[in-house]
Amino acid sequence: MKLKLFFWLLVVGNVVLFGLQRGYLGAAASERREPQRLAEQLRPELLSILPPNSEKLVPQVRTQEAQAAPDAAAKPDQAPAAGAPAAPATPAPAGSTAAAAAAPTTQVAQAAQAAPGAPSCTEVGNFSATDARRFSTQLASLNLGDKVVQKLTQDVTSHMVYIPPQDGRDGADRRTAELRRLGIGDFYVIPDSFPNPALRYGISLGIFRTEEAAKAYVGQLIAKGLRSARIIARRSGAGKQVFQLRDLSPDSRSALERIKSAFPDQEIRSCSA
Repeated sequence: MKLKLFFWLLVVGNVVLFGLQRGYLGAAASERREPQRLAEQLRPELLSILPPNSEKLVPQVRTQEAQAAPDAAAKPDQAPAAGAPAAPATPAPAGSTAAAAAAPTTQVAQAAQAAPGAPSCTEVGNFSATDARRFSTQLASLNLGDKVVQKLTQDVTSHMVYIPPQDGRDGADRRTAELRRLGIGDFYVIPDSFPNPALRYGISLGIFRTEEAAKAYVGQLIAKGLRSARIIARRSGAGKQVFQLRDLSPDSRSALERIKSAFPDQEIRSCSA
């Protein structure tokens, strides 16, 4: 009996739901139908369907073409699609060609104006002590004053791997004991009579011709547990003289080249620093 009652209640509920969806049970349900929605639109008389060739569409087409023009200018190498009509060439303004032609000339003129104010440095060398005195005497005739700087340069001949000194002789003894404990037996204690006082009682671990070889050996020492090794460049005892001349005028440069011609083994170059 209960099943029959439940069945008929279910049938009645479905019928009522179907009637609501179709609008058979009153105006409240009919409000959801399409005629009712059209009636509720605001000012429907302003809506109109335009044909494709309507004149009212021309401003919109022109706006789209104007937006597409910058993209076409940004990609000048892109070829037009096959079958597409070629866009008519737009004549450039009369002053644009002259402005484009004048731009490189203006840049050159600005560079020429900036060139005299740019600092310049010319270096001549490398002179031996005797040739440096001769060159300096002839250079004095140009009256360049403080524009001339004479420097002593020394060539790097080798690189030394060493342990910096610490606590004099006692420190050197402690370091040598540490080296033996690490299995490093190739070293040399720099004596107190060494010309460079900053290296006295330091420990030399090897002399290498190139910096790369010295760095490679330091890597081997680190692998053995020694981390205090350093590299120092060793320079030749007899230095060379160079002359640096700054902000030379064209006349002074010509005179410098005439003086330098008497020293064929020397070269004129830009200052390295």
